[in-house]
Amino acid sequence: MKILLLSDSHGSLSTMLSAVKKFGENADIIVHCGDAPRGEALELIKCYSGKTVVCVRGNCDWGSDFEDIEYFTVCGKKIMVTHGHLFNAKFGLDGLYEKAVEEDCDMVFFGHTHYPTDTAIGDVRLINPGSCGRYEPSCATVEIDDKGNVLVNHLKID
Repeated sequence: MKILLLSDSHGSLSTMLSAVKKFGENADIIVHCGDAPRGEALELIKCYSGKTVVCVRGNCDWGSDFEDIEYFTVCGKKIMVTHGHLFNAKFGLDGLYEKAVEEDCDMVFFGHTHYPTDTAIGDVRLINPGSCGRYEPSCATVEIDDKGNVLVNHLKID
């Protein structure tokens, strides 16, 4: 199972679509961790790629009808997707970790900080693709095999 992980596009549609075109072709799922104004970018991804898209509301997504948190399970891994602002992700990952443990999640995909992250706290893996719309645009791919092994690649978007 291959997942293309995006976040914090902040209206940079061309950069985000470049990431989808370059890295999303073999992805089974595209996840956006928030801050894509009014969901327009997410609808474009869905139309452009034909993939399953999971997305959440970020702190800049005024008027969005997306949820603050989404959950899904692939290859036996329960994944929590959130933007991160509700858990003070800019000041540490403890809030995200605690919510993941409370919800019995194996992994957390989040954004908000604009910096790529792949770390583990206890048995929970926390992954941030960075921002596909700010600073040095980036995204990530997450591959999970049938045995539950996880491979994360952070990728620069040109």
